[in-house]
Amino acid sequence: MRKFVLSTLAVAALASAAAPAFAASDRWTDGQYLQANRCLALAQSAALGELSAGDLAAQIKSQAFGRGSSITDRGVSLQAEAARQGKTKDEARKAKLLAERDGVCKTYLSSQVAAS
Repeated sequence: MRKFVLSTLAVAALASAAAPAFAASDRWTDGQYLQANRCLALAQSAALGELSAGDLAAQIKSQAFGRGSSITDRGVSLQAEAARQGKTKDEARKAKLLAERDGVCKTYLSSQVAAS
């Protein structure tokens, strides 16, 4: 549980720092790249209500070029972790994940999150 809380806090800190810079630059920072990977898994979670995230997946793929393997590996790891978390039956945890997806992640997803 402690690891989950620390992980969630770290992701939230990355997201709050990364969101304003995302709009101003075509190239994502490593923090933005990692957050986008997590957001992709949350968007694709059937238990959370799957969203179309093909554009985000393509953007992540293009943003991977030129990044170190430690960053791309961490991105894959964050996707897997978020996918596991998205399968939860715990309503409180599900609400937090939905808030993250519909809040922080709307920066990376198209207008589909805002419409849901």
